Amino acid sequence: KSGVAMASAMALHFAGYELARGSNMALFTSSSLGFGSSSGGYYPLAMACASPLSMFLLLSYTRQLDRKGPRRALRSTTLLCISALTISGIAMATMQHNELLGNIKILSLPISQIIVWASFVFQNSYAHLLYAQQWSFLGSIFTPTEAGKYYSYVAGLSSIVSMIAGTSVSRLVEWIGLGGLLGLAAASLTATLLLADWAYSTAEKHGFDPSREIQKQKKSKTQSKLQDEKQSQPTSQSTDASTEEKPNKTLLHQIREGISLFRRVPTLGALFFETLCFQSLSTILSTCFVMELNSSVPNDNERASWTGNLYATSNGLSTIFQFFLLPVLTQRMEPKHLWRLMPLLPLICGMVRMIPSLFPGALVSSSSSALYLVAISLLTAKTMDYSLRNVLAELVYVPLDFESRYVGKEIIAVFANRFGKSGMALILSGLNFIRGGSSGGGLSGLALAISFGWW
Repeated sequence: KSGVAMASAMALHFAGYELARGSNMALFTSSSLGFGSSSGGYYPLAMACASPLSMFLLLSYTRQLDRKGPRRALRSTTLLCISALTISGIAMATMQHNELLGNIKILSLPISQIIVWASFVFQNSYAHLLYAQQWSFLGSIFTPTEAGKYYSYVAGLSSIVSMIAGTSVSRLVEWIGLGGLLGLAAASLTATLLLADWAYSTAEKHGFDPSREIQKQKKSKTQSKLQDEKQSQPTSQSTDASTEEKPNKTLLHQIREGISLFRRVPTLGALFFETLCFQSLSTILSTCFVMELNSSVPNDNERASWTGNLYATSNGLSTIFQFFLLPVLTQRMEPKHLWRLMPLLPLICGMVRMIPSLFPGALVSSSSSALYLVAISLLTAKTMDYSLRNVLAELVYVPLDFESRYVGKEIIAVFANRFGKSGMALILSGLNFIRGGSSGGGLSGLALAISFGWW
């Protein structure tokens, strides 16, 4: 029951994320509220801003985890995301109905662009923060054998629900608007919060609550700290001084603990660098897709539908992989061989995308053809990510200790994911500046190089 509840919570989280992504992508490229024809240049810069926000969310989470345990940390971070999506939805709906309000300028920028920017950056920061915690819970209650048996179905459920949400964007956006999509995403996260809390409650009731492990660690750490303080801080003056210094050392202490953890568990370091390579590739393909979509589809609602359908197709293909192919592949092939096969399809797509650059006029004869070619490349990469990469990564975490499953996984899921995107986004922004607003020329070659690096 506990596992089913958390799997359902994760599925609803991804459903809400699909709605928020479709809405934010359309708003970002909107000519009335967003950046319009300049969105291709602003997109990499917005992705770069996601990394500092992700770092802030990660530090907040680790403090919550240390002080309140995994259950309350998940509850607090989910409530934060619900609040942010609700505020964004209300603001967007208000400005869509009152364009004069959206045109009010702050620091020479329309307020609509500032709010769209903030909403877009947050949407690209929060997803990994939540789903990594949900996977950590499942990894704590399942044995390695159970994880190998059920993980593909857990991921498959998320893919099915995400596919339904993605295909619903085109209809929902006409009924409730882009702001309404953000409000619906907040409602979906509310259901996620209730189900996740129930999962922890059920685990606690039946004696397999993951919080017990961290409570034991905290007790042993507290006892050792008390003994150290008695020996090294005999006077009240030194005790007061150390208390005043503690808040200043909190961030450094967390960084040192993270470095120590990665040194102790080399597997985490390998996963970290693999994540950097994949997210760099994903950022290049996403940037190409945004640029082509903005030039080929001028209508805001149609762009939201395009984005929703693309990710719905990706989730649909992932569902087929997770329910029918992955269980067979995991029985007949070792995970390390599946890891090596994953980059092959994106690599082939990268080679195909290089053909128009090497032979002008070949394959691509119109802007719509270019859009479909980029969309297929992004679709392939995302399908590999949703169907194989996420499940294989979660299987790696199962035999690791509590700290690796909760803290190490969050560092990789939040920081490595966002740092890979932000680092590549900064490079793309630099290319955009050097080329005078057009960075599209060398992106195909860069994507191909990163695909080789991922492989």
